Amino acid sequence: MPYIMAVDLGGTNCRFAGFTLDKGILSLHRMGKRKTAELPDTGALISACGTALDRHPRTADAFVVGMAGPVADPLKARLTNAPLEVDLTDAGERYGIRSCRIINDFTAEACACLTEAGSSAHCVLDAPGPRPAGPIGIIGAGTGLGTASLIRDSHGSWLPLPAEGGHVIFPFIGKEEAAFQDFAARELGLACLSGDDVLSGRGLRLLHLFLTGERREAHEIAAEAFGSETGTLRWYARFYARACRNWALSTLCTGGLFITGGIALRNPLVTECAAFREAFYEGPHRRLLERIPVRRFTDMNSGLWGSAWFGMRMTA
Repeated sequence: MPYIMAVDLGGTNCRFAGFTLDKGILSLHRMGKRKTAELPDTGALISACGTALDRHPRTADAFVVGMAGPVADPLKARLTNAPLEVDLTDAGERYGIRSCRIINDFTAEACACLTEAGSSAHCVLDAPGPRPAGPIGIIGAGTGLGTASLIRDSHGSWLPLPAEGGHVIFPFIGKEEAAFQDFAARELGLACLSGDDVLSGRGLRLLHLFLTGERREAHEIAAEAFGSETGTLRWYARFYARACRNWALSTLCTGGLFITGGIALRNPLVTECAAFREAFYEGPHRRLLERIPVRRFTDMNSGLWGSAWFGMRMTA
Protein backbone atom coordinates (compact mmCIF):
# COMPACT_ATOMS: atom_id res chain seq x y z
CA MET A 1 0.00 0.00 0.00
CA PRO A 2 1.64 3.32 -1.07
CA TYR A 3 2.66 5.65 1.76
CA ILE A 4 2.81 9.42 1.23
CA MET A 5 4.43 11.99 3.50
CA ALA A 6 2.98 15.47 3.21
CA VAL A 7 4.43 18.70 4.61
CA ASP A 8 2.58 22.02 4.89
CA LEU A 9 5.38 24.56 5.38
CA GLY A 10 4.18 28.06 6.27
CA GLY A 11 5.90 31.17 7.49
CA THR A 12 4.79 30.49 11.09
CA ASN A 13 4.03 26.76 11.43
CA CYS A 14 5.09 23.56 9.72
CA ARG A 15 2.71 20.57 9.73
CA PHE A 16 3.46 16.97 8.81
CA ALA A 17 1.14 14.09 7.94
CA GLY A 18 1.37 10.50 6.76
CA PHE A 19 -1.19 9.12 4.32
CA THR A 20 -1.83 5.70 2.87
CA LEU A 21 -3.36 5.16 -0.55
CA ASP A 22 -5.74 2.25 -1.07
CA LYS A 23 -7.65 1.85 -4.35
CA GLY A 24 -7.37 5.56 -5.08
CA ILE A 25 -8.55 6.64 -1.62
CA LEU A 26 -6.29 8.64 0.70
CA SER A 27 -6.40 7.99 4.45
CA LEU A 28 -4.64 10.20 7.01
CA HIS A 29 -2.88 8.20 9.73
CA ARG A 30 -0.59 10.43 11.75
CA MET A 31 0.18 14.14 12.14
CA GLY A 32 2.71 16.43 13.76
CA LYS A 33 3.59 20.12 14.01
CA ARG A 34 6.65 22.34 14.59
CA LYS A 35 7.30 26.06 14.59
CA THR A 36 8.95 27.00 11.30
CA ALA A 37 11.52 29.10 13.18
CA GLU A 38 12.77 25.87 14.78
CA LEU A 39 13.73 24.46 11.36
CA PRO A 40 16.94 26.14 10.14
CA ASP A 41 17.58 23.97 7.07
CA THR A 42 16.45 21.04 4.92
CA GLY A 43 18.03 18.43 7.17
CA ALA A 44 16.15 19.78 10.19
CA LEU A 45 12.88 19.72 8.23
CA ILE A 46 13.35 16.08 7.19
CA SER A 47 14.41 15.06 10.70
CA ALA A 48 11.38 16.81 12.22
CA CYS A 49 9.10 15.06 9.75
CA GLY A 50 10.53 11.65 10.62
CA THR A 51 10.17 12.33 14.35
CA ALA A 52 6.62 13.65 14.04
CA LEU A 53 5.45 10.70 11.96
CA ASP A 54 7.64 8.08 13.66
CA ARG A 55 8.86 6.98 10.24
CA HIS A 56 11.80 8.16 8.14
CA PRO A 57 10.89 9.93 4.88
CA ARG A 58 13.07 7.47 2.94
CA THR A 59 10.33 4.86 3.54
CA ALA A 60 7.73 7.00 1.75
CA ASP A 61 6.65 6.37 -1.82
CA ALA A 62 6.26 10.14 -2.22
CA PHE A 63 7.48 13.08 -0.12
CA VAL A 64 5.73 16.37 -0.96
CA VAL A 65 6.38 19.77 0.60
CA GLY A 66 3.71 22.44 0.12
CA MET A 67 5.65 25.68 0.67
CA ALA A 68 4.49 29.26 1.26
CA GLY A 69 6.49 30.95 -1.48
CA PRO A 70 7.03 30.96 -5.25
CA VAL A 71 8.25 27.60 -6.55
CA ALA A 72 10.15 27.87 -9.84
CA ASP A 73 12.27 24.75 -9.21
CA PRO A 74 10.37 21.59 -8.14
CA LEU A 75 13.23 20.62 -5.82
CA LYS A 76 14.37 23.95 -4.37
CA ALA A 77 12.46 26.94 -2.97
CA ARG A 78 12.55 29.59 -0.25
CA LEU A 79 9.79 30.75 2.09
CA THR A 80 8.43 34.25 1.45
CA ASN A 81 7.91 35.24 5.08
CA ALA A 82 10.73 33.27 6.77
CA PRO A 83 14.43 32.66 5.98
CA LEU A 84 14.18 28.88 5.43
CA GLU A 85 15.25 27.48 2.05
CA VAL A 86 14.42 23.85 1.25
CA ASP A 87 16.74 22.02 -1.14
CA LEU A 88 15.83 18.49 -2.21
CA THR A 89 18.06 18.34 -5.28
CA ASP A 90 20.18 15.55 -3.77
CA ALA A 91 17.51 14.08 -1.48
CA GLY A 92 18.10 10.56 -2.79
CA GLU A 93 21.81 10.61 -2.07
CA ARG A 94 21.71 12.55 1.21
CA TYR A 95 18.45 11.35 2.77
CA GLY A 96 17.47 8.24 0.80
CA ILE A 97 14.19 9.81 -0.36
CA ARG A 98 13.23 8.19 -3.66
CA SER A 99 10.49 10.48 -4.94
CA CYS A 100 10.09 14.07 -3.74
CA ARG A 101 8.66 17.38 -4.86
CA ILE A 102 8.17 20.95 -3.64
CA ILE A 103 4.94 22.68 -4.63
CA ASN A 104 3.52 26.08 -3.77
CA ASP A 105 1.30 25.93 -0.69
CA PHE A 106 -1.68 27.18 -2.67
CA THR A 107 -1.09 24.60 -5.35
CA ALA A 108 -1.57 22.19 -2.46
CA GLU A 109 -4.70 24.03 -1.32
CA ALA A 110 -6.09 23.80 -4.85
CA CYS A 111 -5.44 20.05 -4.90
CA ALA A 112 -7.20 19.80 -1.53
CA CYS A 113 -10.46 20.73 -3.27
CA LEU A 114 -10.37 17.23 -4.80
CA THR A 115 -10.04 15.47 -1.42
CA GLU A 116 -12.07 14.99 1.75
CA ALA A 117 -11.18 18.56 2.71
CA GLY A 118 -13.02 19.85 -0.36
CA SER A 119 -16.06 17.62 0.01
CA SER A 120 -16.52 18.73 3.63
CA ALA A 121 -16.22 22.46 2.85
CA HIS A 122 -18.99 24.75 4.11
CA CYS A 123 -21.24 26.50 1.59
CA VAL A 124 -20.92 30.31 1.96
CA LEU A 125 -22.75 31.42 -1.20
CA ASP A 126 -24.68 28.87 -3.22
CA ALA A 127 -25.34 28.94 -6.94
CA PRO A 128 -28.70 27.93 -8.46
CA GLY A 129 -29.06 25.18 -11.03
CA PRO A 130 -26.63 22.40 -12.01
CA ARG A 131 -23.01 22.97 -11.12
CA PRO A 132 -20.86 23.23 -14.28
CA ALA A 133 -17.59 21.31 -14.46
CA GLY A 134 -15.61 24.49 -14.93
CA PRO A 135 -12.38 25.75 -13.37
CA ILE A 136 -12.02 25.88 -9.59
CA GLY A 137 -10.51 28.87 -7.78
CA ILE A 138 -8.84 28.96 -4.37
CA ILE A 139 -7.96 31.95 -2.22
CA GLY A 140 -7.03 32.43 1.42
CA ALA A 141 -5.48 34.84 3.91
CA GLY A 142 -3.27 34.11 6.90
CA THR A 143 0.38 35.10 7.26
CA GLY A 144 -0.06 36.21 3.63
CA LEU A 145 -2.70 36.07 0.89
CA GLY A 146 -2.49 33.14 -1.53
CA THR A 147 -4.30 32.12 -4.72
CA ALA A 148 -4.38 29.22 -7.17
CA SER A 149 -6.78 27.42 -9.48
CA LEU A 150 -7.61 24.07 -11.04
CA ILE A 151 -8.48 23.40 -14.67
CA ARG A 152 -9.10 20.26 -16.72
CA ASP A 153 -6.42 19.20 -19.18
CA SER A 154 -7.15 17.73 -22.62
CA HIS A 155 -7.61 14.28 -21.05
CA GLY A 156 -10.08 15.49 -18.44
CA SER A 157 -7.62 15.26 -15.54
CA TRP A 158 -7.31 18.08 -13.04
CA LEU A 159 -4.30 20.37 -13.43
CA PRO A 160 -3.36 22.71 -10.53
CA LEU A 161 -2.15 26.14 -11.59
CA PRO A 162 -0.04 28.17 -9.14
CA ALA A 163 -0.51 31.94 -9.00
CA GLU A 164 0.66 35.01 -7.10
CA GLY A 165 -2.65 36.84 -7.07
CA GLY A 166 -2.06 37.93 -3.49
CA HIS A 167 0.60 40.35 -4.72
CA VAL A 168 -1.67 42.15 -7.19
CA ILE A 169 -2.28 45.82 -6.25
CA PHE A 170 -5.40 45.97 -4.10
CA PRO A 171 -8.29 48.19 -5.28
CA PHE A 172 -9.69 50.73 -2.80
CA ILE A 173 -13.03 52.45 -3.39
CA GLY A 174 -14.19 55.82 -2.03
CA LYS A 175 -12.72 58.48 0.24
CA GLU A 176 -12.82 56.46 3.48
CA GLU A 177 -10.95 53.55 1.93
CA ALA A 178 -8.50 55.96 0.28
CA ALA A 179 -7.75 57.39 3.73
CA PHE A 180 -6.99 53.90 5.02
CA GLN A 181 -4.85 53.21 1.95
CA ASP A 182 -2.74 56.29 2.64
CA PHE A 183 -2.48 55.42 6.34
CA ALA A 184 -1.44 51.79 5.73
CA ALA A 185 1.03 52.72 2.99
CA ARG A 186 2.73 55.17 5.37
CA GLU A 187 2.86 52.62 8.17
CA LEU A 188 4.37 49.97 5.89
CA GLY A 189 6.62 52.36 3.96
CA LEU A 190 5.14 51.28 0.62
CA ALA A 191 4.03 53.24 -2.44
CA CYS A 192 1.06 50.91 -3.05
CA LEU A 193 -0.63 48.01 -1.28
CA SER A 194 -1.27 44.46 -2.44
CA GLY A 195 -3.90 42.05 -1.18
CA ASP A 196 -1.11 40.43 0.81
CA ASP A 197 -0.62 43.73 2.68
CA VAL A 198 -4.34 44.30 3.28
CA LEU A 199 -5.72 40.86 4.18
CA SER A 200 -2.84 39.24 6.03
CA GLY A 201 -2.40 39.45 9.78
CA ARG A 202 -0.36 42.66 9.45
CA GLY A 203 -3.13 44.18 7.31
CA LEU A 204 -5.70 43.32 9.96
CA ARG A 205 -3.53 44.99 12.62
CA LEU A 206 -3.31 48.18 10.52
CA LEU A 207 -7.03 48.20 9.75
CA HIS A 208 -7.93 47.90 13.43
CA LEU A 209 -5.41 50.60 14.33
CA PHE A 210 -6.89 52.91 11.69
CA LEU A 211 -10.47 52.35 12.88
CA THR A 212 -9.95 52.27 16.65
CA GLY A 213 -6.51 53.71 17.43
CA GLU A 214 -5.62 50.44 19.20
CA ARG A 215 -2.37 48.61 18.47
CA ARG A 216 -3.18 44.94 18.95
CA GLU A 217 -1.91 41.61 17.66
CA ALA A 218 -3.94 40.02 14.86
CA HIS A 219 -5.08 37.04 16.96
CA GLU A 220 -6.30 39.39 19.70
CA ILE A 221 -8.22 41.50 17.20
CA ALA A 222 -9.83 38.43 15.65
CA ALA A 223 -10.85 37.07 19.04
CA GLU A 224 -12.57 40.32 20.03
CA ALA A 225 -13.68 41.96 16.78
CA PHE A 226 -14.65 38.97 14.65
CA GLY A 227 -17.28 37.54 16.96
CA SER A 228 -19.94 40.16 16.18
CA GLU A 229 -20.78 42.92 13.68
CA THR A 230 -17.99 45.34 14.59
CA GLY A 231 -16.59 48.01 12.32
CA THR A 232 -13.34 46.07 11.99
CA LEU A 233 -15.26 42.97 10.90
CA ARG A 234 -17.34 44.87 8.32
CA TRP A 235 -14.32 46.57 6.74
CA TYR A 236 -12.22 43.42 6.72
CA ALA A 237 -15.05 41.25 5.34
CA ARG A 238 -15.63 43.82 2.58
CA PHE A 239 -11.96 43.76 1.61
CA TYR A 240 -11.85 39.95 1.74
CA ALA A 241 -14.95 39.62 -0.42
CA ARG A 242 -13.53 42.07 -2.96
CA ALA A 243 -10.38 39.94 -3.27
CA CYS A 244 -12.56 36.84 -3.66
CA ARG A 245 -14.71 38.56 -6.27
CA ASN A 246 -11.70 39.66 -8.29
CA TRP A 247 -10.14 36.20 -8.18
CA ALA A 248 -13.44 34.55 -9.16
CA LEU A 249 -13.68 36.84 -12.21
CA SER A 250 -9.99 36.41 -13.05
CA THR A 251 -10.24 32.60 -13.06
CA LEU A 252 -13.88 32.35 -14.21
CA CYS A 253 -14.18 29.54 -11.69
CA THR A 254 -17.68 28.34 -12.48
CA GLY A 255 -16.74 25.06 -10.80
CA GLY A 256 -16.56 26.93 -7.50
CA LEU A 257 -14.42 29.25 -5.41
CA PHE A 258 -12.92 27.77 -2.24
CA ILE A 259 -11.78 29.95 0.66
CA THR A 260 -8.98 28.73 2.91
CA GLY A 261 -6.42 30.29 5.26
CA GLY A 262 -6.37 30.62 9.02
CA ILE A 263 -8.24 33.92 9.29
CA ALA A 264 -11.44 32.77 7.60
CA LEU A 265 -11.32 29.22 8.95
CA ARG A 266 -10.88 30.34 12.56
CA ASN A 267 -13.33 33.24 12.20
CA PRO A 268 -16.27 32.06 10.05
CA LEU A 269 -18.23 35.30 10.52
CA VAL A 270 -15.76 36.98 8.14
CA THR A 271 -17.42 35.14 5.25
CA GLU A 272 -20.87 34.75 6.80
CA CYS A 273 -21.66 38.42 7.51
CA ALA A 274 -23.75 40.65 5.26
CA ALA A 275 -20.75 42.82 4.35
CA PHE A 276 -19.04 39.86 2.68
CA ARG A 277 -22.07 38.93 0.58
CA GLU A 278 -22.74 42.53 -0.47
CA ALA A 279 -19.14 43.16 -1.52
CA PHE A 280 -18.83 39.87 -3.40
CA TYR A 281 -21.77 40.74 -5.66
CA GLU A 282 -20.96 44.47 -5.84
CA GLY A 283 -20.52 46.12 -9.24
CA PRO A 284 -21.00 44.68 -12.71
CA HIS A 285 -21.18 40.97 -13.63
CA ARG A 286 -23.42 40.04 -10.71
CA ARG A 287 -25.24 37.45 -12.81
CA LEU A 288 -21.97 35.75 -13.61
CA LEU A 289 -20.87 35.82 -9.97
CA GLU A 290 -24.19 34.31 -8.86
CA ARG A 291 -23.33 31.23 -10.93
CA ILE A 292 -20.18 30.64 -8.86
CA PRO A 293 -20.65 28.66 -5.64
CA VAL A 294 -18.41 29.87 -2.82
CA ARG A 295 -17.24 27.43 -0.16
CA ARG A 296 -15.01 27.69 2.89
CA PHE A 297 -12.77 24.88 4.03
CA THR A 298 -13.49 23.64 7.54
CA ASP A 299 -10.48 21.32 7.72
CA MET A 300 -7.42 23.19 9.00
CA ASN A 301 -5.26 20.47 7.44
CA SER A 302 -6.41 21.10 3.87
CA GLY A 303 -2.86 21.89 2.75
CA LEU A 304 -1.70 18.46 3.93
CA TRP A 305 -4.54 16.76 2.07
CA GLY A 306 -3.59 18.69 -1.06
CA SER A 307 0.08 17.76 -0.83
CA ALA A 308 -0.96 14.14 -0.32
CA TRP A 309 -3.17 14.30 -3.44
CA PHE A 310 -0.21 15.60 -5.41
CA GLY A 311 1.90 12.75 -3.99
CA MET A 312 -0.80 10.27 -4.97
CA ARG A 313 -0.45 11.43 -8.56
CA MET A 314 3.33 10.94 -8.33
CA THR A 315 2.82 7.28 -7.39
CA ALA A 316 0.52 6.54 -10.34
